[in-house]
Amino acid sequence: MATINKILVPFANSPSAIGALKTAISISKLLNSKLYIIHVVTSLSESNIIDQIREVCNSENMQFTFIERSGQIHKEIIKVEVELSIDLIVMGAYGVSGWQQLWVGSNAFKVVSTSHCPVLTLQGDVSSFVGFSKIMLPLDDSEETRQKINHVKLFAKAFDTDVLIFNVSKVMKVESRVKLAKYAHQVEELLSKEGIKTTFDESYGNNVAEDCIKFAQMHKCDLITIMTETENTNSFFMGTYAQQLVSTSTIPVLTIHSRSVTKLQSLA
Repeated sequence: MATINKILVPFANSPSAIGALKTAISISKLLNSKLYIIHVVTSLSESNIIDQIREVCNSENMQFTFIERSGQIHKEIIKVEVELSIDLIVMGAYGVSGWQQLWVGSNAFKVVSTSHCPVLTLQGDVSSFVGFSKIMLPLDDSEETRQKINHVKLFAKAFDTDVLIFNVSKVMKVESRVKLAKYAHQVEELLSKEGIKTTFDESYGNNVAEDCIKFAQMHKCDLITIMTETENTNSFFMGTYAQQLVSTSTIPVLTIHSRSVTKLQSLA
């Protein structure tokens, strides 16, 4: 079973970052995790960053450890992640214009791609976050796809949510459907044993990222879980559909690396 004992929030003055901090606070309270907040000083940094953080955390009666670094944003975030053995990074991200492109265009992707732990990215202003009510668990025909299950179980139980098992593939081959049907049945059984309710849907032959977003909206999911599709720890590359989801989904995305989880023997 996955555990989240330490959460790291990269913070800059933006609605997205404030929303990410509030989200991290909610998760931290539910999982009894320690909260760490990092600000990497840049020419765009404001002098009252720590005051903004205190205001949010004090309003939620949340203790935190503040870390200030200077240097390249994504590198300093990853350094702290490794130094503190962080279990989850929660960060805001903008997919449109504005100076916050600094966080999304390069740094968000680099953090997601090179982190050793899962990363939860949130688009836009999510300052009104109240929790997750339904989680999408996409299953594709990759060998790594089911490795998401432990983190899905953790979040589903913490927030008392249902899970949408979503079989999805860009191909329409019969063998792919048969394989995914087997995956879905195995996952449904595992979640059912944990008392987690599931629903099911599927789509084939289309753009995977677009289908995930479309069906997540259709089923009113408010968290999508994905794998990065890369195991190269030095690479800034993520799989095409992972990149597209992180950059375009208005629904929060939890991105998990194959290297950060152990394959489930019961699903082998």
